Amino acid sequence: MATDSDMYGFGDAEPGARPPASSARLRRVGGTHSTVDRVATEVRRAVLDGSLAPGSTFSIGELAEQLGVSHIPVREALNRLDAQGLIVLRRGRSAMVAPLDRDELRGIYRLRRRIEPDLAARSAEQLTSEDVAELGRLFAAIGDPGPNVDTLWDTHNALHLLLLRPAASRWDLRVLEQLWRAAERYTRVVFDSSFEQRAERHAAHQALVTAAGTRSPADLARALDEHLIANEQACLARLTLPAGD
Repeated sequence: MATDSDMYGFGDAEPGARPPASSARLRRVGGTHSTVDRVATEVRRAVLDGSLAPGSTFSIGELAEQLGVSHIPVREALNRLDAQGLIVLRRGRSAMVAPLDRDELRGIYRLRRRIEPDLAARSAEQLTSEDVAELGRLFAAIGDPGPNVDTLWDTHNALHLLLLRPAASRWDLRVLEQLWRAAERYTRVVFDSSFEQRAERHAAHQALVTAAGTRSPADLARALDEHLIANEQACLARLTLPAGD
């Protein structure tokens, strides 16, 4: 877990920075988890759903006030999100939501394509009948128009994790978590929560579930690689559109 550090400072926004994100709608945090965990979860949600827009800047003070907590857990949570590539900490008392970047996106998917198809191939023959049945349930849930967008993405991630878990080490899972968190902010730009987009996402996972059912290493690795290529291309195409389209 990242810890608070003086290496970044937290000062005034640099010249030419995007407008402040003080108008972003953040919810006050509460619950049984640590304050740092709750702050990190809420800021991450705001980044992923666009409440904190890419390139926008904000101060530690205004963020702490909106969330109803002190500055210390906000600093530590932002350090954690900086390590995940979602937030860029700046000198003094400010931070910025990491801009969307096509080269970064390519780098994320380059790593995913090196790791995930290999894990899928090694996991294929270890999938149990119960695993395959659970994949079918998760696949059906992705197409359900009822759940909210956060629940939908949790279900999506659970499906991908189940495909890889049998062969994944603890370090595989740690690296994948970082890559999936980084990739999600791009895929959310492309795949919104509309009914049409949910139907598209549902159909895109059919080949994965079918390949898993065969327990063929080659089939599952190929299906997952093609899935990742299609996701990357869709995100890149969306990032080339003019703002507002």
